[in-house]
Amino acid sequence: MIAKTLIGSDFSGAIHYGAGYTVEGKEVMNKADLLIAHNVVSRDPKGIAAEMQQEALYSRCKTPVWHSSISWKPEEKPTREQMIETANLYCQKMGANPKDHQVVVYEHHDKPHQHIHVYINRVPTDGGKALETSHNYARNVRICKEITEELGFAKLEKLEEGKLRHVAVNQEEAQKMVNLAIKAALKEKSDTPEDMEERLKKEGIECKYKVEEGKLKYSSYSYQGVPIKGQDVGFTAKQLQARLDKNQQLVQEQEKKPQQEQKRRRGLGL
Repeated sequence: MIAKTLIGSDFSGAIHYGAGYTVEGKEVMNKADLLIAHNVVSRDPKGIAAEMQQEALYSRCKTPVWHSSISWKPEEKPTREQMIETANLYCQKMGANPKDHQVVVYEHHDKPHQHIHVYINRVPTDGGKALETSHNYARNVRICKEITEELGFAKLEKLEEGKLRHVAVNQEEAQKMVNLAIKAALKEKSDTPEDMEERLKKEGIECKYKVEEGKLKYSSYSYQGVPIKGQDVGFTAKQLQARLDKNQQLVQEQEKKPQQEQKRRRGLGL
């Protein structure tokens, strides 16, 4: 089991996507099933989104939308009850007790593996402090491991370098464009994070890199306003740095060859 989280400001777009529709009401995928609806009266996406937006209206929180996708391995077939239990446990372990937060969960059927989308209003119903968002990646890893052990699910195998993970429909184009641009830059011997960033910028891709002591420690991207994490474009920061280091070594070796050839010729008296 694995989870990925996005934080946003608009419940309407998020909840409509969860329900399988555009904001205009056009169906965009096969039927999506509503599994959970805590602290909301409505059952249609427009009504649910309006209730959640209203709850957050008087809070200072500018990004009240918490959206996590939780996936199982293709060979695993969790029951409806197991998916509901997973979602409730996930919310509790994240600090969003379903008794105190508005929570809506949908099951999607657009991928070969079973997966659910969990929507949490970060603003609790009692108007208290908004749900913390720091260290989401590490928290997701830890909590999924705990739930996997508690409920007996298997872990999703780590994807190989260059392979694309499943992302939201609105991220698929950005995922593809960033993946192809990185591969092209590596093929052209890009050898530093700065060089990679410059090459991707020419393709209309914004990079957000965190570099420490010359090494890439974190990566994320944005294409046409759509953000996407480095791990979702086929290259984690660690994997990308390893490829850049390899290119740097190749470039250095190529630069040494003429010098070595000159020494050899001088040694032969040529």
